[in-house]
Amino acid sequence: MKIVLAIKSGLFRAFKAWKGILIFWFIYLIMVSFLTIPIKSGLNTVFGNSMVIEKLVNGINVDVLGDMGPNLYSIVSSLFAGILFLSLATLLINAFITGGLFDSLKKDSERFTYENFFRTSAKNFWSFMIITAILYLIIILLVLILIVVPVSIAGNSETAPEGSVFRTLTVSCSIFLVAMSILFLVADYARAWQAARTQSACFKALGFGFSQTFRTFFSSFVLMIMIILLQALPGWGVIKLIAGYTPGTSGGVVLLFIVLQLLFVFKIFLKALRYSSVTSHMEQNSINIPVIPGNNVNSDPEIPLDFTNELKAETDV
Repeated sequence: MKIVLAIKSGLFRAFKAWKGILIFWFIYLIMVSFLTIPIKSGLNTVFGNSMVIEKLVNGINVDVLGDMGPNLYSIVSSLFAGILFLSLATLLINAFITGGLFDSLKKDSERFTYENFFRTSAKNFWSFMIITAILYLIIILLVLILIVVPVSIAGNSETAPEGSVFRTLTVSCSIFLVAMSILFLVADYARAWQAARTQSACFKALGFGFSQTFRTFFSSFVLMIMIILLQALPGWGVIKLIAGYTPGTSGGVVLLFIVLQLLFVFKIFLKALRYSSVTSHMEQNSINIPVIPGNNVNSDPEIPLDFTNELKAETDV
């Protein structure tokens, strides 16, 4: 029942934060343009209006790539530098924007304003950045421990039966995906906890993320798996669209671009749904305390115990 309520509340909150979702999309569109525009300019310089472009319609043509000569190295170098820059910028921008997005998805969030969105994004930036960096390090360790090491052992073993590498890779990837789902829960709980605080406490947030994940493991894990399956839909749609549709005119290219952008906005909406559903689930599982008559802390019976203790400590000073 809590899972259904969390998803229903998450849907309402995600729709309520539609402006934040559009901000997310617009910033990523600008970032991707930093990569695509230089590459497009480089290809136009190499090919111009040449008919050789028609050879690339049905896929990569080795002869065409060979004729590009030193220009190919220049384009590949620009592509590599662009991907490196885009990856770093994505890490920073994601930590910044999710700070405002998580704040707008809280139960008691104020009416959405751009000023408040960017203010809370700046407030939560360093905490979210540290949380993200630590979890990325954990992911790298998991890749090494769960995938690289077992597959390397299976591949270098002389007594291993045929097909053992593939089976080992399948099992390792399955375990890794389960571990990633748990890490997503830890990250989302930590950021939801931090977004509800006025002071930065990233390490306490991570501690809360781990404790909340394992304290409510079954319902939290089922909730995360359901949303991850939903999040796979846009990726599946992009693959089917690109594989089954080849635009032959400029109008077809524009249509493809619009459809891809709509799918990307839908992907961001599903990410916001994940954030809001996990936030709602955290609020449902918070420990409530009764209201004490005459207590000047806060008379809201839905404030969790740890929230109230913080408020009480502030009023006692």
